[in-house]
Amino acid sequence: MTTTTRLATKPASGWRTSAACQGVDLETLFSDKPGTQDRVASICRGCPVRLTCLDDALRYEGDSYMRWGVVGGLTTIQRRALRCEALLGNRPNLAQARQLASPVWASRMMPLRQRGLSPQDMAVELRKHDVIASAVTVRLAVWWAGGKGGIVPRRQPGDSRHTWELVRDECRDIVLRLRGLGVGNRDLAAYLLVSEDALGRAVTAWRKAEAVQEVTAA
Repeated sequence: MTTTTRLATKPASGWRTSAACQGVDLETLFSDKPGTQDRVASICRGCPVRLTCLDDALRYEGDSYMRWGVVGGLTTIQRRALRCEALLGNRPNLAQARQLASPVWASRMMPLRQRGLSPQDMAVELRKHDVIASAVTVRLAVWWAGGKGGIVPRRQPGDSRHTWELVRDECRDIVLRLRGLGVGNRDLAAYLLVSEDALGRAVTAWRKAEAVQEVTAA
């Protein structure tokens, strides 16, 4: 699909003339390459209309525009994860996320990121500063600030498990819940921010364990 075709699905809005990406090559903006998307996302961090851009994309009824490139400071994978969050009933407070991603909050947010806390745990920590924010709002703030915002718990010292083993041990319930909502492996991997291979190996391990339980029960 060409860039022209992709842009044809995008509704016109006057605020785009204020976007920081003005003048950036369209093929770069709509690239599927992770490295290129990361570079474009860095441009979005200083954009005055980043919130409006993302809000516009999330409100747009057509799904095709959400599949390529960087929109509202989020990469394709991050937007896939955000759609999974929406299926779970989790919608971010965009204005609050923008504030938490700002330099004003960097001194409080960065230590939490460096500790490898999940968005949920970061939200708990922020309450100590009298900030009530949902986990998905914190996750969006971390993305906007250039962090990972992963769901899978980070390995602690002495933990030798591979990523797929962490998914196997820590994420079965949420994966099954999203599967029940019709989410496929590609979006599941995006939600967890792991490779599809890691997710596939975890799923295989669950199936083997279930087979053993069935044989034992019989």
